[in-house]
Amino acid sequence: MTVVRLREVTREHGQVHALRGVSLEVSSGELVAVMGPSGSGKSTLLNLAGGLDRPTSGSVTIEGRDLAEVKDLAALRRGSVGYVFQDLNLIPSLTAAENVMLPRELDGVRSARARTEALTVLAEVGAEAVAERFPEELSGGQRQRVAIARALVGERRLLLADEPTGALDTATGDEILQLLRSRCDDGVAVLLVTHEPRYAAWADRVIYLRDGLIAEANAVRLESAR
Repeated sequence: MTVVRLREVTREHGQVHALRGVSLEVSSGELVAVMGPSGSGKSTLLNLAGGLDRPTSGSVTIEGRDLAEVKDLAALRRGSVGYVFQDLNLIPSLTAAENVMLPRELDGVRSARARTEALTVLAEVGAEAVAERFPEELSGGQRQRVAIARALVGERRLLLADEPTGALDTATGDEILQLLRSRCDDGVAVLLVTHEPRYAAWADRVIYLRDGLIAEANAVRLESAR
């Protein structure tokens, strides 16, 4: 099943064309990596796919819903889309568990249930031991796991990750990709922006962007690079 679909999407910022007629589909259980030089449109693509930005032209649908017709995009994102930001965006004054609970509480879930869900997903990502610690008390890898847990809590079917291994050492980066791959194998659709071929090798497809266009698409998973 197609989870997210972009059709002939263009995004212009004044005279700058960030994307130029890009079409892309990501299905349930599929991990698609997006690569390309700085300024090629990778983050713009991710923002459009998650409804954080709107296209100048073209359409974006999530699970068949055209985002242009969705009145409450924030509610749709909380229910269907998880986003791992490049700078993580964890709230310093909240513990790891509270950071993960927050989107569920904003969706009206009672605190007790939200906490149970948060602890469950923290355990799934191997971060249950740091549930009561604050972000400043965590290592880079631990913060990354908490951010991924926050992106996965609830029933999100689409996970968008913007350079989730950028500040991590190789071993920790491999662990994060293993985690993303396992969630994908459980049926989550994953769209991953990365500049590292090592991590793109975990994907089912690799899309190369250049000057806002898809320059190349590789549908073969690079098993040898793992």
